[in-house]
Amino acid sequence: MIGTDSDIILKSGIAGKTAEQIIIRKARIKDVPQIFKLVNQMARLKNNLLPRSMSELYEHIRDFIVAVDDDRVIGTCSLHIFWEDLAEVRSLAVDLEYQGQGWGEQLMHVIIEDAREIGMLRLFTLTTIPAFFEKFDFRVGTKEELPQKTWSECFRCPKFTECDETALLLDLAPGYRGPQSIKKTFNLTQV
Repeated sequence: MIGTDSDIILKSGIAGKTAEQIIIRKARIKDVPQIFKLVNQMARLKNNLLPRSMSELYEHIRDFIVAVDDDRVIGTCSLHIFWEDLAEVRSLAVDLEYQGQGWGEQLMHVIIEDAREIGMLRLFTLTTIPAFFEKFDFRVGTKEELPQKTWSECFRCPKFTECDETALLLDLAPGYRGPQSIKKTFNLTQV
């Protein structure tokens, strides 16, 4: 798990930087204005993620990680927990200046590892770019595989009536395919 004492420092090779270091770490309160600007700018320009309000970001700051170049947030992603077995990868955004340099992939590696460390069994995302997530072994899923609560934010999406997003799932426990398989996966008996 990442935290202030164990920030992940990624050196120049990934981003083509020469002397600077880019750090991926848990987001802090002071990062919220930059996360807000980045996520909403990407939502507007790329039209592939939901805009987020400042109050929502403050409320869920513990869900977020950031990639930071000096004090500048150049990328972000969040892990939002829905239930004991299910979390969503949300708000993956990388500043235009840093796109195509591997930062989205680095953020995903950290989020997936964080999910594993806390014992999460399954991740999902709703996206218009499924090929990106398939690189991390996410598989195309169906609405029926997700609890109805996971679709609650869809009502505030501008594309709600003409949704072009794909549900993708990543099973972090071998053989796990949702609540029905948990007993089989962990050899549990009904109590």
